[in-house]
Amino acid sequence: VRVKVKKMSAAAARRRKQLMKKKNASESESSDPVSSRLNNLLSSSEASDESIAYEALQLAQSQVRRFVKSGDINQAANTAYEVSMTLLTKKQRMVSVSSQLLALFVEVLSEDEAECTSDHIQKIDSLNSAYVKALEEGYDKNDKEEIDRLNRVHLKFLKKCTSWSAKCGEIKHGSLKLHSLLGDLSWKLGRGDDDGLEESEKSDLTAESIAHLALAEEPSQILEKLKTLPEPTKGQEKMGRNGGTAALRDCLLTRAVIVFIALENLKDANVLLNSFVSEISHKRDMNTLAKSYMDKQDGFAPSHAMFCNMLLKTCEKDRAGPLYQWLLRSFGSDLAKLKPEVSAYTQKIGRIYFGIQPPPNMLNMMENMMSMMGGAGAAGNPMMGMMNPAMMGGMGRGGGF
Repeated sequence: VRVKVKKMSAAAARRRKQLMKKKNASESESSDPVSSRLNNLLSSSEASDESIAYEALQLAQSQVRRFVKSGDINQAANTAYEVSMTLLTKKQRMVSVSSQLLALFVEVLSEDEAECTSDHIQKIDSLNSAYVKALEEGYDKNDKEEIDRLNRVHLKFLKKCTSWSAKCGEIKHGSLKLHSLLGDLSWKLGRGDDDGLEESEKSDLTAESIAHLALAEEPSQILEKLKTLPEPTKGQEKMGRNGGTAALRDCLLTRAVIVFIALENLKDANVLLNSFVSEISHKRDMNTLAKSYMDKQDGFAPSHAMFCNMLLKTCEKDRAGPLYQWLLRSFGSDLAKLKPEVSAYTQKIGRIYFGIQPPPNMLNMMENMMSMMGGAGAAGNPMMGMMNPAMMGGMGRGGGF
């Protein structure tokens, strides 16, 4: 006697599988008092009870370490992520507690060298958005000191995440998205009034912000930030600037262009420079700017913009190593004033584009020499003494030498 077995439809099979999975999870949770207690705490309506948040933190940390010990890195990271999101979005003023779990989240990813996936990057982006929103909505001006501290803590978190993405991801220097997030926060802290940071630290953060945004391939974001900076003073615009430092806006432009070029991203370097000249620097085109640079009577010396233009044109040409070295010498005094130093970038440009390979034992000496290169030149302008007018005209038009 044959017995006919009724086949289950695909939809019914999926439903049965889902029910079994839910049942197994429920049984597992009921047998795990830690998970049960953690879920109860997170679903508690006592949103502002700090003791509940800290107990949840301790239980979550225990769970994460248990998953790590068992080799389930993804579950460990997911647990840290989910509990952090709950603390940031459903609990009030629990950013400090959450920051400790975020530190564990990136520690798990880094120490176990978890593969950097798009899912991980999305999670970090969501955590960042929730963190920023919780700080804005859960705290007021009376909490400024705590807000500043938590922003500094978050900066460390984003730096570690970016470092991990460079080590364990497919992009050489790290996730573009994470560099963008890090660039924005670095700018915020560098241009802010955090009493917990020295002025030199703020200056470094501002410069680092530009570098991170270049690594993120965001010339438009760099331009928008440069637009917020003060215009050069008349003294800074005078021919040669009387030996003083150029405006911060111009110095950051040069840093951004150098970083773009070192990353072999000439396209975004050109986009930034052209946008800067047309939208910020007296709203001129490069040809007009070149003529102004040569004019000793108009009191306007767009040295940084012209250096960036010449640098780009040089890197776009073959066998231009000697010209590149001359350019660095001519603009050496200005480059030496950029802090942090950019010599590592300029040396990389020399190696990539022109095959300039200084011996390893000469690198430090070369860096020191670069800071002393460049003379006063004509009328105090470090580049005018050796500037060829024909060359300037050609560069202004985007032509050859």
